[in-house]
Amino acid sequence: MKLLRIYMGEKDTKGGKPLAEYIVELAYKSGMSGITVCKGIIGFGKKRHIHRSDFFTLSEDLPIIIDVVDEREKIEKFLEKVQSLEFDGLIVEIPVNAYYMEKKG
Repeated sequence: MKLLRIYMGEKDTKGGKPLAEYIVELAYKSGMSGITVCKGIIGFGKKRHIHRSDFFTLSEDLPIIIDVVDEREKIEKFLEKVQSLEFDGLIVEIPVNAYYMEKKG
């Protein structure tokens, strides 16, 4: 199993929609097991510009983190699709031990 983590900005778009939403739809169509998108409250990237959300500063480009966990082969195929998208960001792959939890009854 692998974790694919994608860091990007809230302003990134593809095809007229937010890039995070586009990637969720791409993951769904690619048959990935699941995906989670989280919005950060503060962060900076390679360009060293701090993006934050607080009372005095209303950033319109907060950090976004997308996590996808699946089998290695599926992650590698999905990664190719994500890498073909043009955006400023960071993608990391991390080997993981994953345990699916399911409520009984």
